[in-house]
Amino acid sequence: MNLESLAGSVRVDATPIECLAHSRDLWPRSTLELAGGSLPKAPAAVAFPRDESELRFVLDWAVANRVAVVPWGAGSGVCGAAAGRVGAITVDLKRMNRIGRVDEATATVRVGPGVIGQHLEDELERQGWATRHSPSSIWCSTVGGWAASRSAGQFSSRYGKFEDMVAAMRVVAPARTFRTGRWAEGVDLGPWVLGAEGSLGIISELLVRVVRVPETRRLRGYRFPSVEAAWTAMRAVMQAELNPCVLRLYDAVDTRIGGRGKGARSSGGGLLSSLVKSFDSSGTTSLSLPLSMPGLLNSLARWGGDECVLIAGWEGREDVVDVLARHGHALLGREGEDLGAEPGEHWYAHRHSVSYKLAPLFTRGAFADTMEVACLWSRLPALDAAVRAALGEDCFVMAHYSHAYREGCSIYFTFVGKGEIERYDRVWKRALDAAASVGATVAHHHGVGPHKMHAAARELAGVAPLFDALRRELDPAGILNPGRIFPPVEVDEPAAPRIGVDKVSMVATLPAQQPAEERDAWLSAEGMSLRFPTSGPLSRSLQASRPPWESPVLGASAFIGGKRVVFVDTPRSSAGPDPRASLSPEQYECLTVPVVPKGEPTVLVGHLAPDVRPARVLMEGWELRGPAASDLGSICAADAEGASG
Repeated sequence: MNLESLAGSVRVDATPIECLAHSRDLWPRSTLELAGGSLPKAPAAVAFPRDESELRFVLDWAVANRVAVVPWGAGSGVCGAAAGRVGAITVDLKRMNRIGRVDEATATVRVGPGVIGQHLEDELERQGWATRHSPSSIWCSTVGGWAASRSAGQFSSRYGKFEDMVAAMRVVAPARTFRTGRWAEGVDLGPWVLGAEGSLGIISELLVRVVRVPETRRLRGYRFPSVEAAWTAMRAVMQAELNPCVLRLYDAVDTRIGGRGKGARSSGGGLLSSLVKSFDSSGTTSLSLPLSMPGLLNSLARWGGDECVLIAGWEGREDVVDVLARHGHALLGREGEDLGAEPGEHWYAHRHSVSYKLAPLFTRGAFADTMEVACLWSRLPALDAAVRAALGEDCFVMAHYSHAYREGCSIYFTFVGKGEIERYDRVWKRALDAAASVGATVAHHHGVGPHKMHAAARELAGVAPLFDALRRELDPAGILNPGRIFPPVEVDEPAAPRIGVDKVSMVATLPAQQPAEERDAWLSAEGMSLRFPTSGPLSRSLQASRPPWESPVLGASAFIGGKRVVFVDTPRSSAGPDPRASLSPEQYECLTVPVVPKGEPTVLVGHLAPDVRPARVLMEGWELRGPAASDLGSICAADAEGASG
């Protein structure tokens, strides 16, 4: 390997300490191996390009020298996507950290891929703007990493996931440099790059959508008698078009361990800190014995009762927030006990307090990990039960429910088990199989990596040939993250989805090629109409314009290479790229799309005030729905009058 020729044009570091630092991300499995004395695989060297021309030089050099390349953001991933490879070059992008001025006309900003998330938010705030993308890793993750893994922030209920915020990208692939989204020329490869974890090309610049810094924020806590009661309330708020920025529910165990008995979280580190402190006080140096009895631990945890705490919040223009929060409070207060503002304010102040206290657990014979899955509301109880049971056979388990959407929700499991690699692998395989068995996505926002790539490949079975063909075109030498992210898997061809309406999740599965009149008449007989009306077949829905935070299609079946492929019905996913928009309309068999009930009171407005979000966009104007529609309509009318005056 001729590193001298590379180092002549790009900063390169081949020292053992630098290579070791870039040998792994924060995948708990690699931490478990490290705790057991096994060093991770280190790259041969680390390159630090400072701009796109230097990045191009690195890839050209790697092709000429037949050296594998691993893109690197900040190493905060938890699925092994940035894991080192022996003999490879890791490309650390943090020197590509330019942040431009916000273009107020388009509400976008140009950002380098190596920008740390908090640095972006700090600079945008100085300009009066924000992305409101707020992952708990914001202090130690990069904007390019967010795009590559299809990250979700804690305010995704209102603003969507990060792929919804990406308006355009420049991507450097071994064969060519290309642009996506608003910058695309010809076929837009953006849906393939987002979620591909650097295996199709390395992002060199992003155009990111931004919003004005919210004028105000309302946050409260509510105690519910059970998780099921809270789920119902969360779904009611989302389907009432009240657009909260956050709905975050802690199960009974997390509520108690987190010190939320009266809604106030303790200053400790939750489950992990509690476990460490409890064994510190007892003088026990190993967690192996108690974690050998996970069934007993989970049973003891359930003795404390079923009460749980929900954090709810709204932000934006003050008069709009006042209306939404008031109606949201009325809905949540039907079954929930109001705990006041303190629980919400405390959560907000500590929302990025990522635990850095995992090491004691791993060194004392345990592992700790998290799993984020998502599904439609109607499947949430089955998903919760299936994954909890799968994890509970070997681990102490708790969960919180966040990233709520109109049609479904994510579950974020936290679990601790005895520190054995075989146990860790067994737990994860069982849990991923359980999630898939009930029709959920196996990854809502952590991405894939080697950790979940087989499960993700099964979820997107049939897409691999398209991905592989594109990869061969963009990376003929196969140097970018070889072997990821679609390994070969064998699955039976699925049956066609069942046509029908899911009134719990407010979605309908319909024939993609059915004439509009026929389809709309059938929906009307079911008491429903399309949330995104179209005058033609539904197969056009994927190409239709939409607000960036909305999902016009939640699931689909299509024919690829003569075989049926079924995309899981889910409001959001990060199980690899989302290639649905890349298929031709003729390939689609069925689509699962959002619907709204007919006969519900509506308000039609010709002008939208800032931060008022319509339920539907119609030819004649914007349609407002739900209990706040009349009040929001008045705000829009007053705003229009003020604008014209």
